[in-house]
Amino acid sequence: MIFVFLMLSLIPEGESSLDTFMIFVFGSWITDILDGFFARKSKRLGYLGKWDGWVDSAFYVTTLLYSTSLGLYSFRLFFIILVINFLAVFLTKNLEVNQAFHFLYILLGFRALYIIDRGWFIRVLIWTLVVIVLKWSRLKEQIKIFINSWKNLLFGKKSPSH
Repeated sequence: MIFVFLMLSLIPEGESSLDTFMIFVFGSWITDILDGFFARKSKRLGYLGKWDGWVDSAFYVTTLLYSTSLGLYSFRLFFIILVINFLAVFLTKNLEVNQAFHFLYILLGFRALYIIDRGWFIRVLIWTLVVIVLKWSRLKEQIKIFINSWKNLLFGKKSPSH
């Protein structure tokens, strides 16, 4: 969460802070992976682990806000996505629906990086592929949750985990 606040502080700096912003993105990503790994390994969910979904959302929204501050997306689009995301979670009363929006934030982030700096785009793409390979079994679970989240959002169905 500390990295998210540091990322937020860089938004007024704009494109000149891209390298620092991306270092914080990687720091956030690494700490999130390690936190999840140790929580699953110890089979315990700590106090901070309960907030993981919200911290992930704050991370994704922050990256979209940063891209918006660079002029890659309009503030109107930013607020529309946030409002729809909030309403979807609020109306369905299911936090897993929030994960359906994470994919949208990720795609918009990849697009922004591709436009701004191809070097960072390639680094993030390679990092993503490495994480996918190393965490393939966990990713399969997340894909099921993602699909069920969209079903719940679009059709009002409960996911099998309920």
